[in-house]
Amino acid sequence: MSSERWNVTFLESMRKIGDPKADAVITQIVDEHEIRAVNEMMKSLTENDEIVSEDMPPIVRGYLEETSILPEWADMDRIRQGEAFFEFNWPVIVTFLFCASLPSAYAAWRGAQVLHLTQRLTEHVHRRIFETAQFLLDAMSPGGLAHKGHGIRSAQKVRLMHASIRHYIQSVPRWNEQWNEDWGVPINQEDLAGTLMTFSVQILVSMKRFRIPMTQAEQEAYFHAWKVIGHIMGVDPRLLPNDVDDAFALATAIFDHQKGESEAGKELTKALLGFMALRSPGQLFAGFPASIMRQCVPDEIADMLGVPPANWTKALFFLENAILRGIDRFEFRHRNFSKLLESFSGRLVDQLVLIERGGNRPLFRIPKSLRGVV
Repeated sequence: MSSERWNVTFLESMRKIGDPKADAVITQIVDEHEIRAVNEMMKSLTENDEIVSEDMPPIVRGYLEETSILPEWADMDRIRQGEAFFEFNWPVIVTFLFCASLPSAYAAWRGAQVLHLTQRLTEHVHRRIFETAQFLLDAMSPGGLAHKGHGIRSAQKVRLMHASIRHYIQSVPRWNEQWNEDWGVPINQEDLAGTLMTFSVQILVSMKRFRIPMTQAEQEAYFHAWKVIGHIMGVDPRLLPNDVDDAFALATAIFDHQKGESEAGKELTKALLGFMALRSPGQLFAGFPASIMRQCVPDEIADMLGVPPANWTKALFFLENAILRGIDRFEFRHRNFSKLLESFSGRLVDQLVLIERGGNRPLFRIPKSLRGVV
C-alpha cells in the first residue's frame, strides 16, 4: 500500500467504523441476556488474567476460537525475532510506553476523548495505565503469539472491552450524553490504527532518539509482531501497513490528522505523570518523569499536553551525552545508549512489580523469559 493512501479523506472515513465482528458479539449478548451480562463479562475480562471460555456465552467462545487463528501472512520466524528484540530491551520499552507512546496517543485530541471519558466513569485511573503495561508484556513476550499464548488472549480481551465501551457510549444514556458525534465512532478504526502505531513505530522512534542500537531487520520484525497483534485486535486490513517505512508514513498521517490540544489530553497526561511519580524510586528521580517525557516527545507536543518544564534532572542527559561523545572518539561502541534511561527503566519496572491491581487480581506478571533482565 502506497503512503499516498494515508490521506485525510481515507482516515476520516475510518473514524466512522468500529469493529463489526466484536460489536456483533456484544450486541448479541445484550439482546439475549440484557446489559447485565455485558457487565459480568467486562468484570471477568478485567479481573482475570485468563479467559475461561466455558464461563462465557457460546458466541464469546466462538469469537475466541475464530480470532485466535493468526492471519496467513503471519511469519512466525519474524515474530520470534521481534519477541527476542523485545526480550532484550523490554524495561526501556516499558518506559517509552509511558513517556512516548501514551503521550502521543493523548495528543490525538479526538481519540483522547474516549480514554478520558472511560477513566472518569470508572474507578482506579492508575490501574488503567498499569494494565496497559501488562498488555505490552503479554503481547510481546516470547511465546505470546503462539497457540493460546498470553499475547493472543490479551489482544482478544482488549478487543472485546473496546466493543463493550462502544456499546456503552452509544447506547447507555449517562455515557452517550457525554459523547460528541464529531469525535467519530468511539474507538474507531483510525484510533485503533493510531494506537497500534504508538505501540510499534513510536517505540522505534524513541529508541533511535536514545541511540539504542537496532538493525533494520529487528525493526521490521518488531513491527511485524505488532501488525499481527493489530489483526487480532480488529484493525481494518486497509490500515495495516506493509513494512516499517509504510508504518512511519501512516503514523505521521494519523498524527497530523489528529494532533490537537484538549482538556482530555492534559488530564490524561497529568494522571500518567502522577502514576510515574508514585513509582519513581528515590528523591534523585523527583521530577525525572517530566524531564524524560520531554526528551521523548517534541516540545510542541509536551506543551500541548501540559507537561511541566524539565527540572534540573535534564542536566543529567546533557552530561551523559557529553561523556558518550567522548567515548565515541575512542571507538568504544558497546551499547552506547543512555545508562541513565536504562537505570530509570529498571527501577520503574521494579516498582511496577510491587503494585497490586486490587481485589483478587495478581501482581504485575512478568513472564519467566523476562525475569532475568531486571
